[in-house]
Amino acid sequence: MPTHTNYAVAPGEYLAEWLGDTGHTQQEAANRLGVSRKQVNEIVNGRAPITADSAFKLERLTSIAADVWLRMEMQYRADLARIRDESELAEHVTKIPAATATYLRSLGVTTASLRTPGKLVADFLAFHSFGTWAAYEESIEVAHTGEYALAALKENKASFDLVACSTWLRAGELSEAYERGRNLTFDADGLRLLLPGLRKRAASPDEAMLRDLATMLATVGVVFAMVDPPGSFPLYGMTRWIDSRVPMIQQSGRRAKDGFIIWTFFHELGHVLNDPRGETHFEYKSEKTRNTKAEKDANAFAFQVLFGADGLHPFDNVTSNGAIARIARNIGVSPGLAVQQLHRHRKLPYQYGNQLMVDLEWEPA
Repeated sequence: MPTHTNYAVAPGEYLAEWLGDTGHTQQEAANRLGVSRKQVNEIVNGRAPITADSAFKLERLTSIAADVWLRMEMQYRADLARIRDESELAEHVTKIPAATATYLRSLGVTTASLRTPGKLVADFLAFHSFGTWAAYEESIEVAHTGEYALAALKENKASFDLVACSTWLRAGELSEAYERGRNLTFDADGLRLLLPGLRKRAASPDEAMLRDLATMLATVGVVFAMVDPPGSFPLYGMTRWIDSRVPMIQQSGRRAKDGFIIWTFFHELGHVLNDPRGETHFEYKSEKTRNTKAEKDANAFAFQVLFGADGLHPFDNVTSNGAIARIARNIGVSPGLAVQQLHRHRKLPYQYGNQLMVDLEWEPA
């Protein structure tokens, strides 16, 4: 990434330096150039641009090549425009959460901070491939509107930020997994047939599980990727469509426990199989916010696939780790997932069962 200064150097300053080094006055330089002293003064002070015509005259006067003068002029005008542009962009810096700015620095997208607000916003827009803040804002408003878009947004604006979310989504778009997805062909029937195998693999969480699930999904044209999020990020996962034809499940690993990751995984598979193609769906952080039909249906799908018709009844009145683990194995799910759902449905106090959850690690996509 190029390093930019917060000032612009007019090429006339180099002419002033040459005058000082050679002992010539501005009037003497004007006489030798065949122009007025006012023209030389305006060049020296950056008020008049160096044109191709004046560049050749300056070459003959100073022995500094004409193309050097023209490059200095071009750089000066570009720096002026950039400084003016960054000054205008700085007005939007408060719309970028501090955690998102830190996230961008961790990705190597920017080195800027609040000390250089215009640069931070400029780098943010470049990361998202937008020329103006207005165009960027319009795009995220359109993308996250409707029944099958950001279901949780309307009910919890205080704890959710579209800027942070879109930045996480963009990180997913720039991942190797997303690019690989462009070469896949989605097979919905194949995915339905694969569900038992996915469920069986998720029943034994270990360090290879997420990689194995991703490999299995790729065989039916589905991309699965873990993408590290900004700090304090409230989303567990989302479903998106690459080029409106290949589904991608992107998870944040917000809680790196098997129960949360497995539940989110199957919840998102519900969106892939049952919702309109080309839409984006999010698994939000609390049960109360998942209240649209799309989210309820995805929850019902995941619950049916994982726990079947009996649901959580086999765990009724069970609190010991040993009994929960034994019943989970008999059902064919991980004990950590059983605990997560028992907590979620208020069938097990939160202080019970936590030791059964497995910490999962992954390589970011």
